[in-house]
Amino acid sequence: MGKDDSNAAMADMDLGLLRTALAGLLEEESMSPAPAGTALVAFLRGRGADAEPLRTLELRRRAVPGRKGGETGGGETGGGDQGGGGDPAGKRALVYSLTKTVLAAAVLRLAARGVVDLDGPAERWLPELAGRPGAVTVAQLLMHRAGLPDYGGRADYHAAVAGGGDPWSGDEFLARCGLAKSENGPPVGSFAYSNIGYLLVGRLLERAGGAPLAEMLAREIFTPLGLSSAALLRDRSDLAGLFFGPSPAFGGRPVAEAYHPGWVSHGVVAMTVSDACRLVHGLTEEYLPDALLRRMRDGLPVGGPMTGRPWVEPSYGLGLMMELDPAAGPYWGHTGGGPGVTPVAYHMPGPVPVSVAVFLDGEDGNLAEWMAVEVLHRLRGGR
Repeated sequence: MGKDDSNAAMADMDLGLLRTALAGLLEEESMSPAPAGTALVAFLRGRGADAEPLRTLELRRRAVPGRKGGETGGGETGGGDQGGGGDPAGKRALVYSLTKTVLAAAVLRLAARGVVDLDGPAERWLPELAGRPGAVTVAQLLMHRAGLPDYGGRADYHAAVAGGGDPWSGDEFLARCGLAKSENGPPVGSFAYSNIGYLLVGRLLERAGGAPLAEMLAREIFTPLGLSSAALLRDRSDLAGLFFGPSPAFGGRPVAEAYHPGWVSHGVVAMTVSDACRLVHGLTEEYLPDALLRRMRDGLPVGGPMTGRPWVEPSYGLGLMMELDPAAGPYWGHTGGGPGVTPVAYHMPGPVPVSVAVFLDGEDGNLAEWMAVEVLHRLRGGR
């Protein structure tokens, strides 16, 4: 056996071990009311001449509570995933809050050209913030430190989503969250996750960039990073054919029929699992100046270890969820979650950088994060 054959055999063995480990995680008992039955995993390792081909895995749980049983295991495909067809790895999914990373990266592209000042007042572009207590910078908006309220815990929001009706307008989201009331919201500078903060980021992009948000994201993110499957979805009809599992929010109705993407106030992107992996792998010095990349990754702590999740020293940068503990990480990216699908995408730097994306056809962010971390550590050689 030659050297190349030996390396190929070792790679196949490593891939088999990885597939077995991920299948084991998928089979574990889930506390989620909407456990996943299928996991799509894409990963990249290395850059330039040392880059390995993008790989995707499809894993299926043997039996999913509340669903008809299927087979576990699944296959592996190469990087060509645009055909769709019957291959789930070629299907797009809503990436929910991973869209925040997309929005933040687009703002940084404008900052690189001097259009937007990260440390300047966000009110320059966002008169909606007038009258709020304390000056808010663009960077604080991206870091969820702008002192803004949110709708994630509002019963009226969840009831409206489950009702299957049309979404609130952007202005209605802001009004229902009480943006105009200065007493609504935490102190400026403290971390408080806010979806309406990123609704405002989307408006900033349109006003500073002079184009609709879909065009801005295509110009600043999707085209330069080669994310050919990615698009901002606006209408209920856009959900046909996307990767979804059932959601308890809709009582058995298919998510693609019952949900409206407008319920994600800041807009929601759909893409394949491969393009989600390419997204986080592509945030390099070739895409953004080094100083802005460092700024994007300059996270501040948001609390201690999280029960049931892999986070040890969780932090948040500019549109990035980050693990700063040197043993557990570092890695950065974002977790998303919403009806019928859980997407995560993370990048681990190093001599051989690694990126991974996981899509689950269920609502289980803990599992998706653990699967992503398993891939990162195994491909880095840490396990």
